[in-house]
Amino acid sequence: MNQRNEINERDQRNQINEKDEIASRSWYIVHTKPGNEFRAENNLVSQEIEAFLPLLEVFQDSHGKIVQKIKPLFPNYLFAKLDIDAHYYKVKWTRGVNKILGVGSEPIAISERVIETIKARMGENNLVTLDEGLEEGNVIQFTSGPFKDLMGIFDKKMSDGKRVRVLLNLIGVDVPVQVSRWQIKKVA
Repeated sequence: MNQRNEINERDQRNQINEKDEIASRSWYIVHTKPGNEFRAENNLVSQEIEAFLPLLEVFQDSHGKIVQKIKPLFPNYLFAKLDIDAHYYKVKWTRGVNKILGVGSEPIAISERVIETIKARMGENNLVTLDEGLEEGNVIQFTSGPFKDLMGIFDKKMSDGKRVRVLLNLIGVDVPVQVSRWQIKKVA
């Protein structure tokens, strides 16, 4: 009976220590080596360190075709939730990691609210959606396609959200043109 009590007490102390360790963890910004965000994230997760790499869907013009790419929202940076005393060197020497951001050699934790705000902006497929800021009447410029470098006026988003209608002023007449959302950018 006495041995059983000792085991129960030890288990309770271990549970309390685990809870304290989890409670002492904070979010830090980890600077990765160029192009190694995914590698650093995978290596941190394999070490049982919570990592968060917000991703963004971008479309680029490649040889006249629009190509979808998934890229980090903050190139060369990711977030890691860690107990800085226990995990500092483990993270610092992780393959793909450059350093933990801070002042001098002292890492600085960021607010949990920053992470929550980014996660709140995540839409389908866990990709961050940015507010485009396009409203009716905005002046836009075509960035690719047959109308590249021409100016127009934003009219409206089409039902699928990936196409927009733009009024293009040709020979003094506003002509409605439907193009991919990724072929334009807001000028003013």
